[in-house]
Order: sequence, then C-alpha cells, then structure tokens
Amino acid sequence: MAQKVLVTGGTGLVGAHLLYELVRKGYSVKATKRNSSNLKFAEWVFGLYSGNPGELFKKVEWVEADMLDYASVQEATRGIDTVFHTSAIVSFNPYRAKAIISNNVAGTANIVDACLENGVKTLCHISSIAALGDTNAQGFIDENCKWSSSKGQGAYALSKFLSENEVWRGKEHGLRVIVVNPSVILGPGRWDSGSGQLFKQASKGQPFYTEGISGFVDVRDVAKAMVVLSENDEISNDRFVLNAENISYKQLFTIIAEKVGKKAPYIKIPRTLVKVVSPIVYLVGIITGTGGKMLVKSTDAAFSKTYYSSEKIKKAINFQFIPVSETVDFITKVFKASR
Repeated sequence: MAQKVLVTGGTGLVGAHLLYELVRKGYSVKATKRNSSNLKFAEWVFGLYSGNPGELFKKVEWVEADMLDYASVQEATRGIDTVFHTSAIVSFNPYRAKAIISNNVAGTANIVDACLENGVKTLCHISSIAALGDTNAQGFIDENCKWSSSKGQGAYALSKFLSENEVWRGKEHGLRVIVVNPSVILGPGRWDSGSGQLFKQASKGQPFYTEGISGFVDVRDVAKAMVVLSENDEISNDRFVLNAENISYKQLFTIIAEKVGKKAPYIKIPRTLVKVVSPIVYLVGIITGTGGKMLVKSTDAAFSKTYYSSEKIKKAINFQFIPVSETVDFITKVFKASR
C-alpha cells in the first residue's frame, strides 16, 4: 500500500512542486487548501512537467483546512504517515507583523499537535535561511549557525524561527522531524511576486546592479530534497540548508538578461545613489525576503555578501543541486511561453 502523505500549502510554489514530485513517485497524496483557494496554479505546475497533467492532478485529494482551526487540521492529518508542512504567510510588510507571526507559529503548532494526536510518523517542515544565525568562522551560514535576536530580523524571519521551535517540540514527544532551510527559491510562475519578478523586470531591461551576494536554489530541488530526506530512515530529527550556489546579483541579473535577450546590467549602484535607483533595491528586497517597503533592510540586502553552505545534505545523501544557470534557462523558457 502506498504511503499516505499530506502537503499543507499545496497551492503555493513549493507546495505545488512537492505535490507533483510525490504523485510522480506513486504516493497517496492529500493536500490542504482554503475555501477560497484557486487550484489553477498547482495544476499549471503539473503541466510544466507532464504530458498528461490532468490525470496526475486528479490523484491529489484536496481537503479544506485552515491552519489556525485545529479541528480541520486534526481531521486532515488523520490516517497520514508523513506531513510536508509548507503553508505559511510569506510577507515582509511591517504592518502585518503580528498576523505573520501569529499565523505561521500557531499554524505550525497545530500541525505538530495534530501529528502527535494522530500518530503521524514524520513531519518535514520547510523553514528558511532567515531562521539561521550569523556566519561561522569560515564565513558561511550553515545548520549550526543559531538564531540571534541581535540580527534585527523582521517578522517573517522571527515567525520561521519560532515555527522551527514548535517542530522541535514535536521531536521531544516522539515525532520524527526534518527541517529544510532553503536560500532564495527560484521557480516558474507568479511573475508579479517573489523571484518571478526578476524575470518580468529583466524582460523590460535592467541596467543597474549592486555587488551584493546571496544564495539561490531551484524549487524543484527543494521539493526533491524534502521527499528524499523523508524517505531515508537514517535521517531523523535534523535540519538541512538547501542552497545551489552563492552568486552576486550582477551575475544573476546578467544570466537572466542574456536568456531574455536584453542587455546585461552595466551601471553599478553605490550606496549613496540608492534613493535615486530604488527600484533595484526594492526588487532585491522582494526576492531576499527583507521587504520591498523596508528601504533600510532592503538596502543592506542589496549590498551585503552572504554565503550559505549546503555541504551537509551533499554529504548525507549525495544530493546534487541544479546549477543556477540551468534553473534560469528553464524558468526563462516558461516565462517566454506564458507571455
């Protein structure tokens, strides 16, 4: 009998790719959605990778559940072997801080409690590099870099850190837990939000760049890693950074520009001119999670050079990441086809 799994947040970018990966591998898949959720994006994702997406998509059993409504969460997790928890409010608006923390932390707490009550064996939780601490002695951020409130993180980062604490609470009560901390996730679709804006902006031409550096990972690798880690019985109660490469924003914008047939960025922005060319800072704020409306934090992100290490997962399960150039090539082709 196929293992029964539940994916929360199945209508999101990571959730939809995770659903496809699980269905493709023959799992019995259930996914949560809100009453107002639209399933078109998730079905569209299936169509990117399958010649017969309709048949595969029908294999997903959708159930209505609000992460803040324990009764619906408890019902959704009944009879489930593994839960993949991707549901969360992803917002960097400081005016929504209270709602972001309340929703993400309380929702995760409900998932943990429901898993324990229903005898779920494994909980695989998607966190974020935002929940990690400062660099280690080697200059990298990895799984051992502990959260520090002195970093001045925003509400979203704090919500992911506190959500992780809820997951580790589940471990103390016998739940097998796996946490992944992806860097900036690159994936197709949603061209008006998140990393999708990179491709939309590049198609118009983007002459400016900063010398900031960050980590990037393909959404397909995030989904694959979550499934492979959950399948490995030797992996238990552990966390893994998911990061394909650390590259500069100039490199990334240049690769995208080449793929969409535009001129590569050629005007370097010094900090003193940030207010003059704020759109590029806004864009970096959106894709890195520092917040487009928070100029100071976005400015720091646009100029900071942060390196992430994913050596742990590479050594643990010999995981091979898709190079960023290949990711950009794939997403650009999808972008062009969808216009």
